[in-house]
Amino acid sequence: MRTFAKSPFLISVLALALSVLDCKTESQDTTNQTIGLGLAVVLQNPYQRINANPDTIIIPNSNATYQSPGRSYIPACFGNSGNTSFHFYRKSVASNNKKLLINFMGGGACWSNDNCFGNNTTTFFNFLDTVPDLFVKVAFQGILDADVSANPLRNYDVLFIPYCTGDLHIGSADPTNYDDPYVDPASEPSAYHHRGHDNTLAVLKYIQQNYTQVTDIVVAGQSAGGYGAILNYPHIRQMFKDTATFPAVANVSLLADASNGAVVDNFFQDIVRDQWGSAVNMPTWIVGSNYLSGTPTIQDFISKTANAYTNDKIGQYAAQFDSTQRWFYNVMGIIKSGTPAYTDSSSFFGPGDASEVSDLPNSLADNTPSNCNWALHSKNAMQTAQTAATNGNYYYYIAPGDVHTITTSNEMFNLTSQGKSFNSWFANIVTNTGTTPENVDCSLGSGSHPCTDTNYISNQYNNSLKRSTSHQSFNSGKDLAETCL
Repeated sequence: MRTFAKSPFLISVLALALSVLDCKTESQDTTNQTIGLGLAVVLQNPYQRINANPDTIIIPNSNATYQSPGRSYIPACFGNSGNTSFHFYRKSVASNNKKLLINFMGGGACWSNDNCFGNNTTTFFNFLDTVPDLFVKVAFQGILDADVSANPLRNYDVLFIPYCTGDLHIGSADPTNYDDPYVDPASEPSAYHHRGHDNTLAVLKYIQQNYTQVTDIVVAGQSAGGYGAILNYPHIRQMFKDTATFPAVANVSLLADASNGAVVDNFFQDIVRDQWGSAVNMPTWIVGSNYLSGTPTIQDFISKTANAYTNDKIGQYAAQFDSTQRWFYNVMGIIKSGTPAYTDSSSFFGPGDASEVSDLPNSLADNTPSNCNWALHSKNAMQTAQTAATNGNYYYYIAPGDVHTITTSNEMFNLTSQGKSFNSWFANIVTNTGTTPENVDCSLGSGSHPCTDTNYISNQYNNSLKRSTSHQSFNSGKDLAETCL
């Protein structure tokens, strides 16, 4: 299951306590005071929980359904045990702050009995009710870390949108065709909930009521949250164009982290439209009518968005061999083909680092999930979007390695690709100061292995080769770039 570890907070507290106890102090009282002060620092939570309730919202100059008397929304999590009630978080950095970060949390996706349930096969974050509010502070750093002077967003207020719906934050459906094999049918919900877009609307309503003073807005998301940031960006952007409510908005930008849209055929029709009920949520003022019934792609959606909001800067990041995205691409293929037959075993989808996924085929003309096909389709998607964004306000950053996501890790401040600092590139995107970001591609970097010799996860194959690889490539003495590119 691809989710967050449930105990980083306890680990942090224990580490702090042990470090204090190891110090030489003059008295037991001093030791106790030091421990108390240390724990107070750890336990201090800058994030305020905000509960979301059903309501309506008006977003001017958007779909007719968002006009007066307003679009109704019903916030909810998926509906399994421990994952029922949606809430979001606010971090206030300064009174009446004019700078705001809206961040969509990642955490997988689900669309089938095969991956919405199971002890070993659930592929989305499905326990929001059970995590402490402090988890945002403990689990997420990077652009959310106000203590790092190099962070371009350290002075921004934060609205953090948790993920609990399995629908890339874009659903508005209550499917009745799911069946959790571990729940007594008599107590199973009559319907589950893919209401990620409804949850987003609850946050937008809060912004309309509490952030009318903003001038600078950054919309960001990681993994599934990156898709949420992309797919909800037109609604967010249209809201901020309402000068009667937001008279001072000057700069708005988007950063999608590890959300590249390499998906199996008909993913948008069969899943995004039919299972998640997202057709009604598509921004017709950007993509036209019946978008999900055509041939939609993430690169088409994001380029249309860039062309619609010409003064905004839009950035997209991915590692060239992102292990989690390769793994999810393969999960899509397994579920779509129905082969092998489902079993609630960790072997059904294989190791989450994609090390056992087949490397081949290796062709843009073939959409069969494989390690190489993901790498090729991912890179092609960003290059296609850059070409189609004719206003020149879309930029991509292809990093080396296979680490999944970067912007909620402090590793972002050290990452380079093609000799270019990620943090500098990111700052040029989000500060919108007139400095033109570059398109960055690790394959244009120096050295013999510029796309594999840094930024790789720790597993037996990578650690042995000291580059990003897979089981099949490792057996041939190659890294993934040598096999795929």
